[in-house]
Amino acid sequence: MTLVTPPARTLRLLHLEDSARDVQYVEDLLADEGLSCVITRVARRAPFEAALRAHAFDVVICDYSLPDLDGLSALRLVRAIAADTPVIIVSGSIDSLSAVQCLREGATDLLLKDRLERLPSAVTRAFDERERRARLREVEERFQQLADQSPTGFWFITADASRVEYVSHAVESLWGERAAVLVSEAGAFLACVHDDDRLRVAAAWERWVRGDAPVFDEELRVRSPNDEPRWLHHSGTRLTDAAGRVTRLCCITQDITARKAMETRMQHTQRLEAVGRLAGGIAHDFNTLLTVITATSELALARIDPEDPLLADLSEIRSAGERGAGLVAQLIAFSRQQIMRPRVIDPVELMRNLERMLQRLIGAHIRFELHLPKVRVFIRVDPGQLEQVLVNLVVNARDALRGGGVLSVSLDVVQPDADLAEKFGGPTASCVQITVRDSGVGIPLEVQRRVFEPFFTTKVMEGGTGLGLSTVHGIVEQSGGSVRLHSTVGVGTTFRILLPLVSHETRRPASSEPHASPALRGGEATVLVVDDDQALRYLVKRTLSAAGYTVLMAENGSTALRLLEDLGGDVDLLLTDIVMPEMSGHQLAERGRQLKPDLRVLYMSGYTEDEVSRRSLLDNMEAFVPKPFTVTSLTRGVSRALGRED
Repeated sequence: MTLVTPPARTLRLLHLEDSARDVQYVEDLLADEGLSCVITRVARRAPFEAALRAHAFDVVICDYSLPDLDGLSALRLVRAIAADTPVIIVSGSIDSLSAVQCLREGATDLLLKDRLERLPSAVTRAFDERERRARLREVEERFQQLADQSPTGFWFITADASRVEYVSHAVESLWGERAAVLVSEAGAFLACVHDDDRLRVAAAWERWVRGDAPVFDEELRVRSPNDEPRWLHHSGTRLTDAAGRVTRLCCITQDITARKAMETRMQHTQRLEAVGRLAGGIAHDFNTLLTVITATSELALARIDPEDPLLADLSEIRSAGERGAGLVAQLIAFSRQQIMRPRVIDPVELMRNLERMLQRLIGAHIRFELHLPKVRVFIRVDPGQLEQVLVNLVVNARDALRGGGVLSVSLDVVQPDADLAEKFGGPTASCVQITVRDSGVGIPLEVQRRVFEPFFTTKVMEGGTGLGLSTVHGIVEQSGGSVRLHSTVGVGTTFRILLPLVSHETRRPASSEPHASPALRGGEATVLVVDDDQALRYLVKRTLSAAGYTVLMAENGSTALRLLEDLGGDVDLLLTDIVMPEMSGHQLAERGRQLKPDLRVLYMSGYTEDEVSRRSLLDNMEAFVPKPFTVTSLTRGVSRALGRED
């Protein structure tokens, strides 16, 4: 007798047999082999069918020849009612044709009654096979659930890449094509690939199929009905058996559109930051040059005869210098390095005061709408800079409405989007949203990616500088806010400015500049001028000397400190540039006050990237003269710094 390993649990058997002796023999055989079984015995078709419908059996044993049922018919009943139940057919005599038919239709085993000693092992094998199939079916069901519900698309392809065996449900939605088309041949997906990517992807696919590349790994675009690009990551690998033979190819498709959009935004932000650093880096030198140009031309104009023909040329030089100063100021605003004068304001009040001017800007052919809340809100900004932001956006909207339309400006209190929540203080934070919307021509997608870049303009014929929106971007970002753009060609454009809310009790910190000593006038005061540009030093000396001041000069911080050590008691005002090599103006002022505690300080600069210096200036804007300055603004700044009333 064959030794068998009995199952760990009691088996439930259905035995179709009309011979009581054969039933008892089967029970004894199974018991002798240690098989624990609960056997249900039936002899006719009706109770057999009823038992199949009423209970789940582990194995069915059928006699082939019965009064109202043969083994093949019994097998078919089992397949119809309990398809996964294994069936063992037992017969005293059966012809080979019938035996083959039973096996072909799914009988697990077929035994002759004179050799029933094989029955225990046949039952055990049948049960094990049933369990294996159940586990396999469970795995298949889990895979099918994963494939049906996963946003990732799965492909299985024959080892020779001639035929697609399976595609998951997500494949259709990702590729925008029916599964029947995609499985027609292994490379059918290439027809869905965007024209600009198809040749590259097809070449990579061929290399992988030939075996020249170990994996297939491509990022590609697929055609989309609405012309919005959908990016997919399509990767493939070879599946092998235990012997290392390739059994099939497997591909996975993932939608990476959101990731690509984020990468594009990051690249755009990095590009803007790089241009901003460049703009800020050159602004100081430009402003120094422009100061020399504008102030020198101003000094010359003050001395020239009104009838002198050079008067017009000098006036043009000064005018060009002023225009250059305006361009540099916009560059500095874009680079977020400008010196701002922020204070707590009610933006609703500011926008109401601007309403009449904005209406004049846009013209009568455009319907202007202003929507403001009745509640008061407060933000901390430079009001002049915020006005510049609004004017730039409204002018841009006006230019997009040449044939007329609607231009609306509104203010709301909103919660920031998830990607901005941290910037504004968390997911429950609120912020002020200023929206400028027009019903104009819209901005194409390729232009939207560049609108905040300095010097990028679509107004070539009108002579636009391309600094308007870059200035908006810089001012808003430096104010702790964010700019959002949404535009559809032929529908219109919306700019959203998000700025953090503040409490109306917020106040600017008190000035840290000392004003203890009495006011000094020209002729009574000595000014130490520190700047690394020689032309500017001499220009300042000429200007202040003409106003009656005693002027000392130093080209850097070290020289200035030596003068303060030697003549500290005689120096009343330190007039220093902020951005200098080796030692900044802020550092010089701190060390100078260690030598002379009551030393007054007046800063001058075109910009400062030093946050410490910027905070110091924000605390006392009276102690700052922005470059490029005029003769008047310089002398007025010196006078105020010395405590003299205008």
